[in-house]
Amino acid sequence: MTAITAPAKVRRPRASLQLLRITLILHALLIIVQPIAAGYFLAGNVDAITTHSAIGGSVWMIAFVQIAVAACYTLAGGGRLWPLIASAVLMVAEFVQLTFGYLQNFAVHIPLGTAIVTAVLWMTVWSFRSTARLSRREAKR
Repeated sequence: MTAITAPAKVRRPRASLQLLRITLILHALLIIVQPIAAGYFLAGNVDAITTHSAIGGSVWMIAFVQIAVAACYTLAGGGRLWPLIASAVLMVAEFVQLTFGYLQNFAVHIPLGTAIVTAVLWMTVWSFRSTARLSRREAKR
C-alpha cells in the first residue's frame, strides 16, 4: 500500500510583493519627474533645476529602501533573488548619477539617467506580472 502525502507547501511572496510594488511605484514616479524637470530647465525655466536637484538628492535613498523591501521579498517571501541584486545596482547607479549631475558631467549623467529610468520602469512593470508572484522554486521550473 502506498501512502499518499500532501504536496509540500510552497511559500510565495504576498505582503512583501505588495510592499515592493508600492516602493517601485514611488521610485518610478520620482524617476519619471527627473527628465521632465531637466527638460523644463533646458527650455528656459531655471527654477526647474531646483526640483531636479531635490529629487535627485533623495531618489537614491528610495533605492536604499527598495533594497530592504526587495530583501524581504527575496528572503522572507521566498521570491526571486534578482530584484534584490537589481535594487542594489540601482542604488549605486543613482548615487553615481547624483555625483555626475553635481559635477555637470552630462556625457555620463544623461545616458546613465536614461538607463536608470528604463530599469526602474521595467522593474515596476515586472512587479505586476504574474511571474512576480512565483517562488524561487516555481521560477526554476
